Amino acid sequence: MKGSSHAYIGAATGGIVGFQLNPTDPITISTSAIIGSISALVPDLDTNGAASNRITLSKSFMQWLMHLVGMGLLIAIVFQYVQTGITPKILLFAGIGALLLVVSRFIKQKRMLTLTGLLVMAIGFVLHQSIGILLAGSYIIIASFLPHRSYTHSIIGLAFYTFILYHINLQWPIDGLIIAGTAGYASHLIADMKLLPVNRRGVKLFAPLWNKEW
Repeated sequence: MKGSSHAYIGAATGGIVGFQLNPTDPITISTSAIIGSISALVPDLDTNGAASNRITLSKSFMQWLMHLVGMGLLIAIVFQYVQTGITPKILLFAGIGALLLVVSRFIKQKRMLTLTGLLVMAIGFVLHQSIGILLAGSYIIIASFLPHRSYTHSIIGLAFYTFILYHINLQWPIDGLIIAGTAGYASHLIADMKLLPVNRRGVKLFAPLWNKEW
């Protein structure tokens, strides 16, 4: 099923949740619809998933950023060396700068999703070590190494995503976040099941305990 179809189904699912929570509040209904739509795309963050390329940083941008930071560190170290000589701090930052320059030459597009996850985790540290954002980054990193329609399309993936929503909601409470997000994610799994005639493949809901496709 196409990503746009999952987004529409997730929006409808989230909207229904919002209506059940507060049928007279259009903000709750629309917010839940947006949450459901976004959540319905999350399972496809795995390798070759439709959503992975949409959130992945471009290879050229990341190479440019690595070059900029790497050269900036090396230039700053030169000035620092003139003032203080060689120190452990200078050696550390020199190593980081050189590593960035080397890694930027060998980086592959398929690993950009991994780097995107690392960037999300870095944002989590900046935001007072937000557990929810850190978990979201870890989800992206894990998904970047998984084949399509594997663990992100299972009960394990759904449970992990709900766990992420729970911690995000603790820090930034939003009406319907957990329920609408979980329902939106679940709608993706249901829409990808073989019970629908449009799907040639199903999903392994109970992987790794049971690898039967549903």
